[in-house]
Amino acid sequence: MVNNDDIVARGEASLEGVGVLHEGEAVRISGAGGQQLTTETGAEVLVWEMHASIGR
Repeated sequence: MVNNDDIVARGEASLEGVGVLHEGEAVRISGAGGQQLTTETGAEVLVWEMHASIGR
């Protein structure tokens, strides 16, 4: 399973299908085909990908 975690460190950004993420907010995306992340005011966004399995 692949999980992507996004945290808005500064500013605000809009994530397709989720809405506006404000400074300090986070979202976890699991098994998605990808969404568009946009900002009108500028933002600093941290994104990372985790590969995990349980019981292997």
